[in-house]
Amino acid sequence: MTKMNAVLGCAVAAVLAGSAAWAGSRYGYPVFVDLTQRKAYGTLGAARNSTDATQFISCDVHAHKDGSKEMSCSARNTSGTYVYCTSTVAGLVDSARGISGDSFVFFEWDSSGACTYLGIGHSSEYAPKQL
Repeated sequence: MTKMNAVLGCAVAAVLAGSAAWAGSRYGYPVFVDLTQRKAYGTLGAARNSTDATQFISCDVHAHKDGSKEMSCSARNTSGTYVYCTSTVAGLVDSARGISGDSFVFFEWDSSGACTYLGIGHSSEYAPKQL
């Protein structure tokens, strides 16, 4: 019986030790702004969960009564550096519509303030927003 208990104990220990690995990796990307390379990125969850009341990152889609659509992205890092861009390019508008509450957002802009790139990531690694 003690041999059976030892085997059972080892099995339970293996399951408990393995459950930590099942939890998965976690990353939080605070808002990063690079004015030289004209890019900004971060996860919505990390920005929302930050201890400061400064950083944020967002993208919005706007539909006008004439049927036209545009998108805009903005971000502010912990230093207070704020950036904003906008675009009517259909591909960028469609990408902006794909943002969910806990997405990773990466955008770039040109010297006129037009968005030139928008990348959206969804991953179990990204920390969700906490209320």
